[in-house]
Amino acid sequence: MIDRVRHSAIVMRSFWQLNWLEELQYRGNFVASLLGTLFWLAMALLTVAIYFRHTPQLGGWDYWDVVVLLGVFNALAGVVESVLRPGIGHLPTDVRSGALDLVLVRPVDAQFYVSFRRLDVWRLADVVLGLGLAGFALVHTGRVPGAGRLLMFAVTFAVAVAVVYSIWVSLMSLAFWFVAVENMSALFDAVFEAARYPVTAYPGALRFLFVYLIPIAWTTTIPASALTGRLQPSLAIWAVAVGLAALGASRLLWRVALRRYTSAGG
Repeated sequence: MIDRVRHSAIVMRSFWQLNWLEELQYRGNFVASLLGTLFWLAMALLTVAIYFRHTPQLGGWDYWDVVVLLGVFNALAGVVESVLRPGIGHLPTDVRSGALDLVLVRPVDAQFYVSFRRLDVWRLADVVLGLGLAGFALVHTGRVPGAGRLLMFAVTFAVAVAVVYSIWVSLMSLAFWFVAVENMSALFDAVFEAARYPVTAYPGALRFLFVYLIPIAWTTTIPASALTGRLQPSLAIWAVAVGLAALGASRLLWRVALRRYTSAGG
């Protein structure tokens, strides 16, 4: 087990170095990515400001609490754009072309390899900007979190990454059964947009959907609740259970799907 973890760490470091060297050739991408993120953050803040011109709260959250949530959302979106979309997002193409054959013969776990082989390094700036926005909002409210709340946030944000990663693995694994699933990423984007706002702002039926069936609530509402002091420690424990369950389910689906793969030769 220790040897496997050490080997995975070495491979991950190699991925990082290769992708970093590649991205350094296109530094203009960083400026374009940064400007694009700042634009969408400004539009999101404007949208929320419009909401709060007509209501003092959104699902029981005040303006600056929602801004904290927007920061968490942007940080998580940065993980999607920098890691998941460039990596596991290319799995359907690999399955159709047979390029997955070359992955399966490598001395590394195939799921790990396809998940992290490609990184859009510059989009990691979205993570920094998102966390910076959340921090700014917290300072503005005067409720600077202590070590305990920061620890709960770190745990629940890791859970959020695990849940989003599991959803991506599950959606992209459908490529082993269906010819074209690229539109699944667009479906994910449409559903993930709901995480911009507190899950309590949605009607009961949608709230049930986002908590139990499509666990979007665990991706932004829970980590933001940890930062703003709304989260109970018991719920943080439940969040860890949800993250582990999501990872386990996606791993099981991956193994079942991989058994259907017949390589480029049919």
